[in-house]
Amino acid sequence: MGNGCVSKPESEDKGLIAQKKAASPSVAIIYYSTYGHVKTLAEQIKKGLESTGVNVDLFQIPETLSPDVLKAMSAPDKPKDVMQLDLDFIKKLPEYDGLMFGMPTRFGMMPAQMKACFDATGQLWQSGALAGKLAATFVSTGTQQGGQETTHFTAITSLVHHGMAYVPLGYQAGGDGQFDVSEIHGGSPWGASTLAGGDGSRQPSELELKIAGKHGEVFGGAVKRSVAPAASREFKVAVVYYSMYGHIKKLADEMAASMKEDGVTVDLFQAPELLSEEVLKKMGAPAKPADAVMDHANVGKLADYDGLVFGVPTRFGSAAAQMKAMFDSTGSLWQSGALAGKLCATFTSTGTPNGGQESTHMTTLTNMVHHGMIYVPLGYQAGADAFDMTELHGGSPWGASTFAGPDGSRQPSAVELRIAKQQGKVFAAKVKQMSK
Repeated sequence: MGNGCVSKPESEDKGLIAQKKAASPSVAIIYYSTYGHVKTLAEQIKKGLESTGVNVDLFQIPETLSPDVLKAMSAPDKPKDVMQLDLDFIKKLPEYDGLMFGMPTRFGMMPAQMKACFDATGQLWQSGALAGKLAATFVSTGTQQGGQETTHFTAITSLVHHGMAYVPLGYQAGGDGQFDVSEIHGGSPWGASTLAGGDGSRQPSELELKIAGKHGEVFGGAVKRSVAPAASREFKVAVVYYSMYGHIKKLADEMAASMKEDGVTVDLFQAPELLSEEVLKKMGAPAKPADAVMDHANVGKLADYDGLVFGVPTRFGSAAAQMKAMFDSTGSLWQSGALAGKLCATFTSTGTPNGGQESTHMTTLTNMVHHGMIYVPLGYQAGADAFDMTELHGGSPWGASTFAGPDGSRQPSAVELRIAKQQGKVFAAKVKQMSK
């Protein structure tokens, strides 16, 4: 009968009644913890958040397992001094400036308790109430490499569908032991984490707690940026893309024009070509556009922009080699942390429906997470065009997209161009909000 935030066993202690206590700037930390590891991280993250001047409310997700099962698992009692999230209070989550979700892994992804909680946010999704809110994740796993990354990775889908901006840790905890290889520890570019051990007996280490505190500081800084008065200056966005047959270029131009309409300066760059002229000719590829090339000489310029939008055609469900090579050339920016906290987004083109329309965004996101960039998805903010079922079209909660067809002959449709335009507006608004 358990259904996360909807219902739970009658005999289980309910904890404190949920209420919003934190004044703006405010963050809700929402976690589920079986043995207490995630709760310990949550408390440390709370300290990090509060050190930046952000106010925090802590919530635990209701248990769906019966007391008998929990006893057999040797799980301790739930804390009685932590507020328990319930269905009624979920409606108040939009009152927070940021949301952080803590979860243990179950087979490399979130547990049923956390999933049930996300499933209970349908009304918020329908109204778009969480679109644009900042979000982050932290996790616990039983073993090394047993969900330390994939638990974050798969949880992001829920945030993206809400249109929430994902704030990863990147390597901003480098000075707090993130690079340490002398001991076993959690913590990844996605966020704070701990290792519980196969029997749950290992507790978060001092190093893991330091990383958790830093994660709180990073998220708190982003939240404060989001609520600070808008800056009065020029805002700059770079659209970096690769386009073989022109489909991505058309989406890029539409997005750039949309952002310019909203007062943002936009520069277009194309990724360097890796194929020879002879090969391109045999493939029937047209001449390249006049946009500047994002080569090694120009890569350093990316740090000068407030936001970066990446246009990525798919190759077998992930980024084309030309775009991957471009990301690979940003090593010096990664080493200096120059892109940490920058806003970013993606758009794509695939040959067929469902042939990379989502996975290309997802797999490309890893590059940006390692840089510590804040990912701004489209969500369902394209409105009627996103829900249109009268014709075949691209566009997903991740971002704008088009179908090129197996021979590259299909061009972006009017619906797809409108979705690209709307993504430009969504991204421009976020850049103005977050760039101080």
